[in-house]
Amino acid sequence: MSESTAHAKESATQTMRTNALDSLCDGVWIAELNGDVLYRSAAAAIMESMYWSRDGHVCTMADAVFESGVLSRLRVNGRESGEYELCGDLNPGEGAQFYTVEMQMQVLTGAVGAEALSFHARDVTREWAKGKVVHDRHIELGQVNARIKATQSQLLQSEKMASIGQLAAGVAHEINNPIGYVHSNLNTLQTYAHDLLSLLAGYENICQKLPSEYQHLLGSIQEIKARADYGYLQNDLPQLIEESREGIERVKKIVMDLRDFSHAGELENEQWAETDLHRGLQSTLNIVWNELKYKAEVREQFGDIPTISCLPSQLNQVFLNLLVNAGHAITERGIITIATRQVDGEICISIADTGQGIAPANLLRIFDPFFTTKPIGKGTGLGLSLSYGIVQKHHGRIEVESTVGVGTTFRVYLPLRQPSMTIHSIETNNNLGA
Repeated sequence: MSESTAHAKESATQTMRTNALDSLCDGVWIAELNGDVLYRSAAAAIMESMYWSRDGHVCTMADAVFESGVLSRLRVNGRESGEYELCGDLNPGEGAQFYTVEMQMQVLTGAVGAEALSFHARDVTREWAKGKVVHDRHIELGQVNARIKATQSQLLQSEKMASIGQLAAGVAHEINNPIGYVHSNLNTLQTYAHDLLSLLAGYENICQKLPSEYQHLLGSIQEIKARADYGYLQNDLPQLIEESREGIERVKKIVMDLRDFSHAGELENEQWAETDLHRGLQSTLNIVWNELKYKAEVREQFGDIPTISCLPSQLNQVFLNLLVNAGHAITERGIITIATRQVDGEICISIADTGQGIAPANLLRIFDPFFTTKPIGKGTGLGLSLSYGIVQKHHGRIEVESTVGVGTTFRVYLPLRQPSMTIHSIETNNNLGA
């Protein structure tokens, strides 16, 4: 190959290299060791015409990259890198915009050592934007996943409550039958005992009026009366029957409260109904009374409130959670106050305790699913979360005030009347589900 041919081929190869570099969207510079530019690609020429900034300092590309300190470090280390903000029209048709470029710098070596410097600027704006979208999407998916888990746990808790309600209703029904006839039999027994004691009193009166010559015939009767302690029996028998009747009445009331509280376990199919909230509070209080009576004095301050449209058993669940939490907040002995009143078209039910109180840092989280300040195994962290959801379903709200060492007050506000469209849609859904 002749020298002229070889030179022509080398020139063509160099032209192709230049065209290849000019076709890139990245900026490429070749410079002498002192920073004098020997070559710049087409994109590099455009970038040089733009405003450059780093760490808030706006300048030219020469001041930002070909600065003596940068070149000095590059010659010593052999490699340097940095990120710069550019402002201008980098891509035709886009107009002036802000761009982020990543600059890679290195020393080019030859046969006699360091001979030149290379600079490669790559626009990473779109990559960062895509990365941010992916990052934001990842966070969003994490939040959705957390909400799904919380909803799943609430559904599981609701199913458990429905199962417990069905079990409680079944037990209440089974207990109610024998309680019914025991109650009836005690009433009859009380009548029979009264009649028998009246009859014996009549015989006693006649015996006392017998002539003295017949008194010796009463010896065996007096012996039986002494052996049976007739005087004590005569006074104690009516009291025993009356106390038994009162006990059965209490059991019967507990069974009725249990049945009302569970609402036959129909938590999902329960219908909206006009309800006396005082009755729900009383029945719920009877359910948890055994847990509260040893720790707290319960004071009732019921105001004059009308019936409201609601899902009774679900509100009973809210009252149950708040009462149980109030009991748990009291360490030794305290006071729980249940108050109701009507305020500006709403019913306010407040449950206050003189317990330990809630720390301010925890007040913002108490309605979060799974958040609990109770020891492990003592609470699921779902009670207040479920209560919050139930009250929201009723278009109401829950407010809380607490002072550490003084106590806590929860206030549930419920509208006097539910929006008709909401109730209609819920009833329609229930009918469709049936």
